[in-house]
Amino acid sequence: MNPTSALLDELTGLRRHLHQHPEAAFEEVATAAAVERYLRQCNMDEIHTGIGKTGIVALIKGNRPGKMIALRADMDALPMQEGRDASQVEYCSTVAGRFHGCGHDGHTVMLLGAAKLLGQHRDFAGTLVFIFQCAEENLLGAPAMLNDGLHQRFAFEEIYGLHNMPGRPRGIIEVNQAATLTASDIFTLTLRGKGGHGAVPERCIDPIVMASRLINDYQTIISRSISPLQTATISFGSIHGGSSHNIIPDQVVLTGTVRTYDAQVRVEVKQRMQQLLDSVTQGFGGSGEITYIAGCPAVVNDTALASTLVESLQQWRGTDACYLANSPVGPSEDFSFYLDYAPGVYGFLGIGDRPMCHHPDYDFDDAVIGQGIDWWLNIAHARAGYRR
Repeated sequence: MNPTSALLDELTGLRRHLHQHPEAAFEEVATAAAVERYLRQCNMDEIHTGIGKTGIVALIKGNRPGKMIALRADMDALPMQEGRDASQVEYCSTVAGRFHGCGHDGHTVMLLGAAKLLGQHRDFAGTLVFIFQCAEENLLGAPAMLNDGLHQRFAFEEIYGLHNMPGRPRGIIEVNQAATLTASDIFTLTLRGKGGHGAVPERCIDPIVMASRLINDYQTIISRSISPLQTATISFGSIHGGSSHNIIPDQVVLTGTVRTYDAQVRVEVKQRMQQLLDSVTQGFGGSGEITYIAGCPAVVNDTALASTLVESLQQWRGTDACYLANSPVGPSEDFSFYLDYAPGVYGFLGIGDRPMCHHPDYDFDDAVIGQGIDWWLNIAHARAGYRR
């Protein structure tokens, strides 16, 4: 079943309403209320609110036994100012410092559209679990919902997600065969030396020199410790140390992020960072410590499920509608936490030549809402036998 023009107009209006009233992570009270109101028109079997604080879960049960399959969209906006005003776009954000700059308003309405269509025609196996997630932007929403008993209450056996992607062909869905989005870890390095006068460095142990050496040495982890067939990134985001041009400080603190796709590479990078920290600081006669916070794991698609979905969507919408790729991207997504509980697939929906997500002039493309709904209907078809 294809989305009707009336449904697409309805969803476009709702998307623009959400865009005008954005709410950041764990603030999505009005957004969740709007989602709940819409779901109550969609013939859901169950609607559960307040999961993980502001998340929503709705169920549609098919007419025969089968798996429990989860479909997930994120609802939160960014804590940033939209770059456009009402003179440029009639539905611009009306909330200072809040902006749907990543398209979660679009993600929400596409899944709502699928829920409406699937609720009308229940000729499929099992149960579809619609997850409207809070707080994706700070990578805390999925853990919050899981910690609130999401999987215990709705024990999904597969899970699927979709994100819009500027720069990809408009309306075309890309699905990676495996690695899709990076793991994101945070580190803080504290380097301790012996401060003193800049005119007598021989009486000091300079943590600034240690820091400069360590920054360069850490890049050799990528070029010499990790296989060229793998990939990783170590980026420093801040350096703090010293108070005057002629004083060598006692301490320098550096912070940064590590991005990886492979779980073993993630472990190896952390180990080498510790080894190089020890060798550099000891070599200079100083000391140091690393605080390493394992953040969001990598999103890695299930290869067999990815192939199945792409083949099914191509058969329905043509070979140009969807394709398999091997082009993971650098950001992270807390969708990865769900993959600890069940295999899944995360796709990208192209929205053409538009500003990138998180840019102040970004805007979701309402013209691709139908293709997004097709993604969800195709999953119901390929994995639950739904008659599209």
